[in-house]
Amino acid sequence: MPNLNLIFINTIAMKNFTLVVSMLCFWLAAPAQTTKPGQQPPPNTGRWTADGAIRQETPKLKGGGEAFWTEEFNWASSTGELGWLLPAGWVIEDPTDLGYNWHWANDTLKGVYTNEPPINSTSKANGFLALNADGYNQDLGHYDNYLAVNSSLVSPPINCSGHPSVLVRIEQNFRYWSNSVMLFEVTNDNGVHWASFDMKMGTKVSERVGGIKAGEKVDLYLNLSDVAANMPNVQFKITWRDAKLYYWMIDDITFLEGFDDDLQLVYSEADYDNGTEDAEGFFYGLPKTQLSGFDFTGIIKNFGNIEQWGTQFNVQVTKNNQVIYNESTTSYTLYPGITDTLRIPTQFIPADFGHYKVDFEAKAELPDMVPGDNKASVPFMVTDSMYSRCDNVPEVTFSTWDWYTVPHEGDLMGTWYRIKNPIEVSSISVYINSADILSSFRLVLLGYNEETQSPVELLGSELISMDSTILKNHWVTLPLQKDGEGEFLEAGKSYMAAIEFWNNMDYEAAYESGRYSLGSDRSNYFPANTCWYFFTNDDAWYSTGDDLFMIRLNLNDHSNLIDGISDPQNSGVQLNQNFPNPFTEETTIGFTMANPSEVNLIIKDISGRTVSIRNFGYKPAGENSVVIKGNELEPGNYFYTLQTRDFNKTLKMTVIR
Repeated sequence: MPNLNLIFINTIAMKNFTLVVSMLCFWLAAPAQTTKPGQQPPPNTGRWTADGAIRQETPKLKGGGEAFWTEEFNWASSTGELGWLLPAGWVIEDPTDLGYNWHWANDTLKGVYTNEPPINSTSKANGFLALNADGYNQDLGHYDNYLAVNSSLVSPPINCSGHPSVLVRIEQNFRYWSNSVMLFEVTNDNGVHWASFDMKMGTKVSERVGGIKAGEKVDLYLNLSDVAANMPNVQFKITWRDAKLYYWMIDDITFLEGFDDDLQLVYSEADYDNGTEDAEGFFYGLPKTQLSGFDFTGIIKNFGNIEQWGTQFNVQVTKNNQVIYNESTTSYTLYPGITDTLRIPTQFIPADFGHYKVDFEAKAELPDMVPGDNKASVPFMVTDSMYSRCDNVPEVTFSTWDWYTVPHEGDLMGTWYRIKNPIEVSSISVYINSADILSSFRLVLLGYNEETQSPVELLGSELISMDSTILKNHWVTLPLQKDGEGEFLEAGKSYMAAIEFWNNMDYEAAYESGRYSLGSDRSNYFPANTCWYFFTNDDAWYSTGDDLFMIRLNLNDHSNLIDGISDPQNSGVQLNQNFPNPFTEETTIGFTMANPSEVNLIIKDISGRTVSIRNFGYKPAGENSVVIKGNELEPGNYFYTLQTRDFNKTLKMTVIR
């Protein structure tokens, strides 16, 4: 893909991961307002409403890992003004005296962008600890007025004597914004020195930790042995600062001895070989005409107490539940606390259409005591036409409206695709997360001009007014208007599939509206410079390293006879544009067939939802027509598809009132 002369951090995104923790000891000494045991907790402005029960999953330890201290946050109290009291030994610090503090909760957290059910923790019935930045800031209007949280929860002393290794497990659920600091700090000398551990678990801005669903939880394990092992007076502090948005929920903090045998697959990656030295990333959908090999990489950490003989990184690929690829790295010994990056020496090259799954695994000679973090998997498919980096589920959303200071009329967001073999493009698909009914958009194909060092438009779709059926969470596919040149994509070049948006309202109205946003997929690896966005007010392109815009490039290939689409060329069928168009009462769709055939007409709205399937029976060769009644459809834009035995073509029509 083209090289943008900006600096961005390379993205590593995954649904399932385990944190690699490095420890940094440093001096801390800061005065703090505190809440003392038995006192009323600091006031909070968070609002909660009761929510339904969440399914509970209790972790099971398999040998080793004996727990010796647990806090379940059963802090409810009928004598507390807010329904809870801080137990003896615990302290809540408020260094800025702001009042945005950790608090006990047992209901849904509500706020500006938050509506999060209670965390599905082991002891969820007892409540949990929360810091609800959204709840505190929800009455302050614009984001510029929001205040940043800065609060710490400090534990009473914990006796770790007689425990030669010490882990801590924290059950948590959070989202954060901007440069938030989220720390687990540990001291063994009454706070003179603190060791600091990051608690973000590799989570990117705005996404929910671990890619979990609302109300669920992830387990964070930290190895505290260097600070806490055999120490009689250990305290921890959980700190959140410099955050103006979202929330953090914590429950069931457990100190336990380390496991003897505990490998972790920290990270796994399938990187598509684009024929250059540059990384290309993962593809969920690959057209058969563009196939190449995959390179596999894994990062493995020995999180256990003893060396692991016979450590290997293994990759299996299955198609239709049959193993078609099984390769491992050379076995070796991985010592405690060491992290290694391992690469499979042999590429995997898919050969045909189908649904595939890649399974990654960290292995050793001895059975792993915590096997749940040894594996990861990712599906992909080989198709005839769909070229897609993203899967079907957004982790977060993206909009150029994240920058609020300009109107953003005509901004673009696009995803780059490199072409291996020459092919014709057909259409573009995009996942619209949200929009306003007044908005309009079109889909655009862009190439790259080496002389100007910038994208240049090749083809575009019709301009579409927003329809009520696609205001939220919908895939939209639009055909590109071909000109006889721009649709033919050249081998070795990269092309951007993009969407161009207009609010069609003034800045204040647009700011208050349901501003447009796209789905962003963070479930798999993609390199920086994969996605670009254009600010019309700056007349400049920018790149994002964190967000993969959910935009697909659809190629004009219909060679998959099983689940593909037949080639409309040489079929002897001609489909005409409906007349009149737009229409109110009725419209006629005409078509001509060289041979008699069964005829079906499928009508879909602009989101791709099927609203009507009509079978017109066996039609003779020659000119034919069907009539569509306007009162059978809501006003809006639709696509109608004519299907015969060997023909399939789609055109657009509009119903008005």
